Amino acid sequence: MSGTAKQIFLANRLPGFTGRGDRYLGEIAQELRRVLWKTQSRFTFPACRLPEAACSEVAVLLVEWAEDIHNDIGLWRTVEAHQRRWFGTPLPLVATGPPDVEPRGFDPGRVQFFLWNMWPRLSPEGVISPGHEDLKRLAAAASRLLTERFARLPQDSGVKRFLATPNEHGWDIKQKLLWMGINSYLFRCFFLRYLEAHKGQSDIPTKDDFVCQHCTEWSGLGVIDVLAGALDLPEADRCTLRTWYERHRSFFRVLEWHEEGEEVNSITVRNLVNGQPYRVRMNTAHHPFSPGMVVYGALTPWRGEWYWSGEQNIFKHMPEPEEANLRKKMLERSSSIAYCYCPAEAATALELTRENHAKFVAFCGGDLAVFPDGLALAAAEQKRLAADWRVADPDAVTRVMREQCLEHPRPRMTYPPEFLNHDQGIAAFSNPDEGVEYLLRFNQMLSGLRKKGVGLTDKEMDALRHLLTGAVVSPAFVQRLASEHGAESLAAAFLIQNEPSELALKFLLRRHKGQFYRKRYPALSLVQRPQNGKAA
Repeated sequence: MSGTAKQIFLANRLPGFTGRGDRYLGEIAQELRRVLWKTQSRFTFPACRLPEAACSEVAVLLVEWAEDIHNDIGLWRTVEAHQRRWFGTPLPLVATGPPDVEPRGFDPGRVQFFLWNMWPRLSPEGVISPGHEDLKRLAAAASRLLTERFARLPQDSGVKRFLATPNEHGWDIKQKLLWMGINSYLFRCFFLRYLEAHKGQSDIPTKDDFVCQHCTEWSGLGVIDVLAGALDLPEADRCTLRTWYERHRSFFRVLEWHEEGEEVNSITVRNLVNGQPYRVRMNTAHHPFSPGMVVYGALTPWRGEWYWSGEQNIFKHMPEPEEANLRKKMLERSSSIAYCYCPAEAATALELTRENHAKFVAFCGGDLAVFPDGLALAAAEQKRLAADWRVADPDAVTRVMREQCLEHPRPRMTYPPEFLNHDQGIAAFSNPDEGVEYLLRFNQMLSGLRKKGVGLTDKEMDALRHLLTGAVVSPAFVQRLASEHGAESLAAAFLIQNEPSELALKFLLRRHKGQFYRKRYPALSLVQRPQNGKAA
């Protein structure tokens, strides 16, 4: 976002909610920008110099962070509470005091931790150490100015007033989620990056996915996690909000309206995949839903009722015989979505995944197998699965071959050309809960791990960083490699080699693989058969 610090600040404020301290914040941001720019102009090395375009943005972010601390809004308090829960300290990798002492006010360590976590978004060209001396200088300068300026400010914030509004209905929560995910200092930089990854599509589904589902570098925390901690809610409501990443996305048949006066206060729908009814809160006289139609959309729970989340697609004329086909398609093609509301099918898939894991270990002699190139791996996988089918029930094999139009008694396997042509080593790891995972560039990564953090080449550093930041590699895979080769090089790749490697790895896994610490489902779909609705 371009513009002066004051313009950036005003662009992200909440319309209709103003506190007595708000009018001073834009000017403080302007002053802080000048202090940061002057401070970094004295740095000898460029690593901690903010690009000019980012300097105004970081000044605004820090002022909004200070507003949170000053008014006890609760966002930063929630972040620190989770750090303490997971790592034993509210400021991992930067804390210098005793772990049982809580940081207070605009502690320079707090500013340092905030800046370091935001740095990849503010200055994406490089990686810096959380203990970099120039980073400490920036944090100290910001801490001094914020302490001085906020000492005279009244404790009254428009943001706090907004978050204190009632939470009676699910749409009250969604309004706060959308503001927090898109506009708050804690998440808006990550939201902009999320938009870039989704080709700039700032539409309803993209926003809904980010605020409900995405995990960020705040040790894996998503918007729902921070909002649940910041709001004044009963514990049961907090737990409900934290489950919103598991939206019930499906096809729903509208069964009936429930009217109250001139309004339809709710409708009852039936999930065509699990057959269960849902009472969906509406509170409106005008809506597009009528009994008999089918709606494709997502539902989230709140206080015993359900609410639409994101967009809905309506099918006015969907014959009932088509319902079985929709169920089949969801369980076969979108099983990762359907398993969250189909526990029996999810349990079957997990059981089969663990059976497949046992077969992998028996065939390969362990849970990890390494191949020189993609062709060698493809040949070995084909041989492994063919051996599995040879010991299966012949009638079942014949039936599956006929149903799937297979020419040979083994699953049809296809690999992209970049996988087959890869010649830098490929590892296959069988995760008993996730299935088989593959890792390219294994030779460089293994060479880097074996160096124990000393003398890493640029290619090795890049491979090790990709291991941690790659979305498809599970923490179990990383921990499997670290158990054999150590985590020193992983810490060194992120310039945190001065920390205990066990703590460094634990932090990096939470930071970059937060989605794996939520409830997960097997990456295995069940082929549905009309006779009994189940298959392997």
